[in-house]
Formats: sequence, structure tokens, C-alpha cells
Amino acid sequence: MFCVTMTCKGRAVMSKFKVLAALALTAVTMLGAPVRAQERDVKFILDFISLGRHAPWYVALGKGYFKEEGLNVTILPSKGTADAIRSVVSGIADIGFIDVPSLVASGSAGGAIKIVAVNYQKAPYCVFTLDPGANITEPKQLANLEFGSSTSSFLPRIVQAFMEMNGVDSKTLKVINIDGAARVPMLAARKVPSIDQFIMSEPSIRRAVTDAKPKCLLLSDFGLDIYSNSIGTTEEYLTKNPDVVKKFVRAALKGWQYALAHPKEAAQIQIQYVKALNPDIIAEEVEILKRIAITPEVEKNGFGIVSLDKMKKTVDFMNNNVDIPGEKLTAEQIYRPGFLPEKPILPQ
Repeated sequence: MFCVTMTCKGRAVMSKFKVLAALALTAVTMLGAPVRAQERDVKFILDFISLGRHAPWYVALGKGYFKEEGLNVTILPSKGTADAIRSVVSGIADIGFIDVPSLVASGSAGGAIKIVAVNYQKAPYCVFTLDPGANITEPKQLANLEFGSSTSSFLPRIVQAFMEMNGVDSKTLKVINIDGAARVPMLAARKVPSIDQFIMSEPSIRRAVTDAKPKCLLLSDFGLDIYSNSIGTTEEYLTKNPDVVKKFVRAALKGWQYALAHPKEAAQIQIQYVKALNPDIIAEEVEILKRIAITPEVEKNGFGIVSLDKMKKTVDFMNNNVDIPGEKLTAEQIYRPGFLPEKPILPQ
């Protein structure tokens, strides 16, 4: 029987519509597939376990800045900067949060890593004491001080070089070898009058010491003008993936911009990824980051800015004051320009 009614014609039209819709959906799916395929996996390793000072990286993740650049970024913890350097060199991580002095101190072992942006414009190294207690507030007070650190670390050598810069006899510093995890408890128990820690540790030290005020002698406030933690990757990765690195840097620096302008929100974002952290400590650490991440150069030229002259000063300081294994690195070997955003990302 032939169908000649309007109902049958309507069914025919609907059937054709369904076919066309299916074809259209297939076309959209096929067009969408390459976009998803272009999203690039990137493994980024920190300089230590995740702490409040690392909130800017998680802000870049949580706010979708990496996704906007087509990057699927995984943030990895490390056992320390030396571990981060090894992980990037070996390919375990693609990009790392690399301390420039530590990179120089690694000598030829770190020669493959290139710095493309500097986050810590000022070194975060502190000599922490207590008030009441040793209460160190100026370099001359470092003479004859017992200093809790590690004899295998280069930080005592930095402090000693800093003492000489400020006219203090470095031979009088008495370095007490203390495991990293035990330094704050020993300071709190008055078993050692001073310890080395990054300035961002102040909120945690303040909570551990209830009967005194922690005092940080920030070396960069008294003439130690060197770079510290930065974005680094290998020469090979840079050569093969220059656009990926540029996109990563741009997204990361947006995270730094936003986090430093909104510490409390940054804390709430980070605890979504690292639930064990205290959001109050995170926010306080982010506030402290401003002291070492925002300088007049950053206010003028944007986050991540690198001066070759200051990079040379950083490298020379380390090469001249620390025992370097193997071949000594130069600033030209370490730094690779051209990976910062064309439009500077300025502090808010």
C-alpha cells in the first residue's frame, strides 16, 4: 500500500530530519576531536612537598588558566630542589620549580636545565631566631652564632658569604648539623638559638613557638641580591616544545598574579587539591610571597622578568662561594630568553 496521507509525508520529513541531525552531530564530533587531541599533558614538579607558598600554581590550575592554553598540567611534589632538578633532567617531569642557586651548585649535573622565568626575585633565605632569645635583627649579630642547618647544604656557605659582605668574620659562625624536620622543634625548645628556613615558614614557626616571637633576618634585605626559584626545563624540551613552554609560563604567571592579589581565595583553591593544608597558613604564606616576588622590576616589567646582569650576579655569587662539583655553569648557559608573555603580566 502506498502512503499518500499528510501523516505519512510528515513521517518521511521527520525521518529525513533525523538523518540530517545525525550527520550534523557526527560532523561536530569529528570537528571537536582534534581540539581535544591538541590538549597537551605537562608534568610540573615543585621544589618540595606542596605547601602554602605553592598556591599560585594551584590557582593557575583551579582557575583554568592552563586549560585555556590547551595544557593538561599535573603538579608533582618533590623531596627538595635537588630532587626537582634530577626529575626534570631525567624526564620524570617536563618543567620544574627550580632554585637558581641550587642549580648552579649542582654544577655539570644541572647543565641541561634552562631557566625561562624567575618567580622569586629576591632570595627567601632567612636566619630565624626568637625574641626573647638571640633576636638577630642585623648582620653584625651573626658573629659567634650557633646556626642550625645542614653541613651537606650550601646554605651555611651562603650565610657565611653574606657575613663577609657585611664585614662580619664568617669563621665565627658555628654550624650545627640538624635534620630539616627537626629544626623548628629544636628552635622552639631553645636547643639551638637560630635555624635556616625560607621566609615563608614564618607562619608555621609562629604557631610552633607560643612563648616568643620568631624573627627573620632576610638576607636579601641586607645586600644579598640574587635570584632564587624559577621556571626551568631542559634544552631538549625547549627545542621540541617552545610553544608549550610559552603557554605554560603565561598561564602560570596569571596564577601568580591572581594568587598574590587574592591570598584567601588562593588558599581555598589550593585546599581543593591538597586537603591536608591549613588555609590560614596558606593565605599567610601567599602574603609573604609578595615580599620576594613583587619588586620594582616586576611592577614595571611583569612577573617572571629576568635580568641577565642579575642572573650573572647570582651565578657568580654561587661559583665564588660554594664548592661546585664538575664544570661550573655560566649565566648564559642557564638562562634562555624569549619565553615570557609578549604582554607583561603585572601585579594587580
